[in-house]
Amino acid sequence: MTHIHLRTSRRWLGAVFCAVSLTGCDPSDALTVEDVDVLTPDLLNSKQGLPALVAGTAAAFQIAYSGGADLTNGGHEGIVNLSGLFADEFLHAETFPDRQSIDQRSIDAGNGSMKGVFFDMSQARAFADLASARFNTFDKGGTGHADVLNLGGYLYLLFAETFCSGVPFSTLTDDGVIFGEPQTRDQMLQSALARFDTAAGFAASKGNTAQQRLALLGRSRALINLGRFPEAAQAVATVPTGYVYEVESSTNSTRQNNGVWNYTLNFFGFGVPDREGSNGMPWVSEHDGRTPNADTEDVGFDGETPYVAQQKYPDKASAVLLASGTEARIAEAEAALRAGNSSGMLSALNALRESAGLEALTDPGTARSREALLFGERAYWTWLTGQRMGSLRRMVRQYGYRQDQVFPSGSYRKGGNYGSDVNFPVSADEKNNPKFAACLDRNP
Repeated sequence: MTHIHLRTSRRWLGAVFCAVSLTGCDPSDALTVEDVDVLTPDLLNSKQGLPALVAGTAAAFQIAYSGGADLTNGGHEGIVNLSGLFADEFLHAETFPDRQSIDQRSIDAGNGSMKGVFFDMSQARAFADLASARFNTFDKGGTGHADVLNLGGYLYLLFAETFCSGVPFSTLTDDGVIFGEPQTRDQMLQSALARFDTAAGFAASKGNTAQQRLALLGRSRALINLGRFPEAAQAVATVPTGYVYEVESSTNSTRQNNGVWNYTLNFFGFGVPDREGSNGMPWVSEHDGRTPNADTEDVGFDGETPYVAQQKYPDKASAVLLASGTEARIAEAEAALRAGNSSGMLSALNALRESAGLEALTDPGTARSREALLFGERAYWTWLTGQRMGSLRRMVRQYGYRQDQVFPSGSYRKGGNYGSDVNFPVSADEKNNPKFAACLDRNP
């Protein structure tokens, strides 16, 4: 099991962000810093500063991916929480209207929660790219270079899976910011691929199998999104099923707490639904051990929603899964399905189920039912890892389903109806970039 370790990075990270922030130094956006001189701009421009940049990238990634508490500053939902809320993994059980509009799939570019997660993801992505650039200058391919490339690759991938086409990516330089052009979904995926490919090579040269496998899993996921299924399966053929890569949380500060735990068990805000919007998965009624949850016999923060709590991340220090060898076998199963090999798909899925003590699946007999079976298994295995929203978008884009056949749809339980959004809009705050006006499109 491999972890992203964060505990060495917190005391100076706020100072680093102030030195390299895209938007300038705002004390409310920086971490609390005990010693602001521990990492100076001069040190950042040297080989000696590279380990600190690696740790800083990991710290920023945690906030963007799994979120944190830090309730005095409004909290950090993280993309795992918000993509799960948008899809069918979570339901809105509190009162904050911006998060309700995400749950309802009707989001405008001024949404405050979208602003927060877009900022956190953009900051982490810019930090990863900055760290990689410093490695290119001072120690290309050195220890840690694969790490920041992989984290950067996953951020480009997550942007592609959850946001609209048209996300701009600006670049941090010694002279300031170079504003980026908006990228289409496929361009974002190509950006991710480039980073994973380079990371895999660097990791192999250092004998770092953990980072090499992480890069191969990221490569496979990007290829699946691009519809290149045989290549996706080939990429992960050597990744063992038992491989796990997690993002570590910590009790050192509320900001470092597990953000999924915070919004589900510390604060009854995001509950586990059952067949949300008629199309959702039966997370509760199926009683599947891969998606542990429990009825609290209480109500959510809103005082009315019966509250079922996730149990996958039960503690403030629980690590959050980023990638695993299970995904390699699911990629192989999907490649078999796309090739018309239904028995190969079932063989791959049943090998995973056997390892978890689950009963074997049988062939449901039709193309559509096999697709539903595959995506259902993917949903159970990757629950609360930020992948469900991308899977639902692929069902529309690659398999020809209508959005109202796969996303929660129909009457919304708090009034009105679900919307028709299939992705997140770029935050309106990005309009400070003169090259950005709005999403290029809102297609899946």
